[in-house]
This record gives sequence, C-alpha cells and structure tokens, in this order.
Amino acid sequence: MAHAFMVGGAEEMVLNLVRHLPDRFEPIVCCINQAGPIGEEIRRTGVPFHVLHLDPGLRRPWHVLGIARHLRELHPDIVHTFLLTASLYGRLGAILAGVPIIIGTEVNTYEHKQAHHALAERLLMRGTDRVVASAESVRDFYIRQVHADPAKVDVIYNAVDWSQLQTTTGREAVRAAAGVPAGAPLAGIIARLTEQKAHRYLFDAMAATPGLGALHLLVVGDGELRNDLRGRAERLRLSARIHFLGARRDLGDLLASIDIFVMPSLWEGLPLSMVLAMGAGLPVVATRVAGIPEVVQDGETGVLVPPADVPALGSALSRLVADPALRQTMGAAASAFVRPRFGVEGYVASVTGLYDRLLAANAPATSHPPPQAAPASARQAQPPGTSHQAPGTKCG
Repeated sequence: MAHAFMVGGAEEMVLNLVRHLPDRFEPIVCCINQAGPIGEEIRRTGVPFHVLHLDPGLRRPWHVLGIARHLRELHPDIVHTFLLTASLYGRLGAILAGVPIIIGTEVNTYEHKQAHHALAERLLMRGTDRVVASAESVRDFYIRQVHADPAKVDVIYNAVDWSQLQTTTGREAVRAAAGVPAGAPLAGIIARLTEQKAHRYLFDAMAATPGLGALHLLVVGDGELRNDLRGRAERLRLSARIHFLGARRDLGDLLASIDIFVMPSLWEGLPLSMVLAMGAGLPVVATRVAGIPEVVQDGETGVLVPPADVPALGSALSRLVADPALRQTMGAAASAFVRPRFGVEGYVASVTGLYDRLLAANAPATSHPPPQAAPASARQAQPPGTSHQAPGTKCG
C-alpha cells in the first residue's frame, strides 16, 4: 500500500515485488490517492490494483475510515505499507480493520520529520508487527527518532532488477539526442527534482570548479524544483551543459551513455538509481549520508564527499573527469560489488522470508479460509534472505 506510485525508488520496489512474488502469495496493491506512472506499470502486470482516491491527513482524518473499510472488504493476512503517508494512515487503517499482520517501511533518514508524525509513528508501533528499513543507518536513525523497539525493525536493503540495464539505443545516439557534444565528459543524476537530492550543489560545483569546464550533465527526473533548477542553470550560465530530460524509463540507455554517476543528496536511505548505476559499471560521486557509505566504498567504487560541500563535490568530479583509467577501475569494482548483493531475487527472498516468519507466529489469526478477495500491498528491499510459506496467503 502506498499513497501514490510516482517515479521513485520505493515505488520501484513495489513493482519489483509484485513481478517476482512467489505464486503462493496473492498480492493486491492498494493506492490511497492516485495511481501515478509506476502504478500504471503495476496495473499492467495483472496484479489487482485498487485506487481509493482518498487523501487522509489532519484536514481529512475521516479518510482513514475509508482505508479501514476497504481493508475489511479485502480481509488480508498482511498489509505492507510504503512511504510516509501510507506508513502513517495505511497502518492506522489496517489496525482499525483488524488486519493480523502489519508491516511498515522506512526508506530515508527523515531528519526533518514533523514532531507529530514521529509521535504518531511511535504510537503506531504498538500495532505494527515489523518496520522494514532500507539500510542499517536508516534502521538506527528510525529507532532513535520514534523510540521504536529494535526487535521490531528489520533491515532489508533496497535492490534493483538488473534487466533495467538492457539497452536499445547506442551510446552516441543517446548523447546526440540529449545535445551532448561528441567526446565531452558526461555525468548523470537520476533523482526527483527536490531539495533532498541537492541538484543545486552539483550545479554550483560545475560552475565553480575549473576542471569541470567541459563537463556535461544529464538530469533525469521531475519534481517541484523543475523551474527553480532550470533558472539556476541559466543564472550560472550552464544551460548549454546541463540537459534536463524529465522522468525516463530507458535507464539502461541513459546509464550506458554517461561516464560518472552523481548522487549529492542531503539525506537518503539507499538510492536505487545509484545502485543501478554501479551495476552498470559506473563510478559514483556521492555524499556520505545514511545508507550510501554502506554501498559506496570510498576510493574503490567511488568517491564520498560531505553533503552540501561544493568544493569537495567539484574536486571529486574533476578527479574522475581527468582520469579515464580510474573511472574504468572504479566502475568495474562497483559492478562487482553490487551485482551479487543487490539483485531483486535476494530482495524478494528476504521479504517473503519475513512474511513467512510473521505468518508462522500468527498462525491462529491467519488460518481463516481464503475469501473472494485478497490483501493490499507489497514491498521493500534486501540482498540476502530465504523464503517458504503456506499456499494461498494474501498480502496487502
């Protein structure tokens, strides 16, 4: 269950899960508000997809009752929520509906989470069987922030479907279509255009660092800062070198066209676009926040810098721009590190293993005969894990 399935890492995890969940599970994906582009992809998998058109919050608290009513009709064994709104209101609706097993997720270190949200999550933990964190650092931060019972917070690392790296268009054709001159060094960032992803510091580094005068940048993604970032690029006289491509799904083609992947986030969980780029054999320049240092080995698979540090970001980029051999060495090491650890198969095994353990512990509560409908949502990520469970289990 999620509020809306826009283009993002968490939404991608739900898509991966419904595509690969074993047949013994009967998934239904519930969207509280609107489908979004990833929601339409989930719908096309054939998995039942319910859009509730609700918008719960402090102004419309009664919409939680609509979520609860829908879950009573579905009668799921498990409700698994994703992202902040569903983690709050979806879990509350599941508690009101008497769902036997309730799982939340935490994918970021939300340092600026509002106090009433943190308090609400602390109270929701009483009726939550497990919260899945996307990295060890995210787990530790969440436990401190909401005073959660550590025994109820598991780590399942985000993972990617490596088939996304398949290419359909040649490298030079992609670069030419974006307006990148032949032979120019090219970096890329795939992220929502939000304050969290810190595009402005990357733009400033490109403008202020002498060694980056020839560097071009692909900006893939969309968001509320679209116009602000375009204006910033113009003011910095970077419009000819920064190429805004919007939200794209041909990530294999785009990653094959660039030389360096950049993730300058101010806060994070474990960014899937970065993991995918590493799997494509790209060196990474990223900030030392949350789960990133758990994946990027500084000096081996990429370069880590402090967040919001323009000189450090510019220096790291210029070092890689000037040294093609280093880029190749780091990129090969990055691929060798993430490929065995962050594939979708291990993630699905870990999630289903968690489902199995909770189902076994709640056997009396989940032993009802299968009704006509099945539960609501599915999701989150990790490399290791095992899986086994009873047939006919419904996951929400």
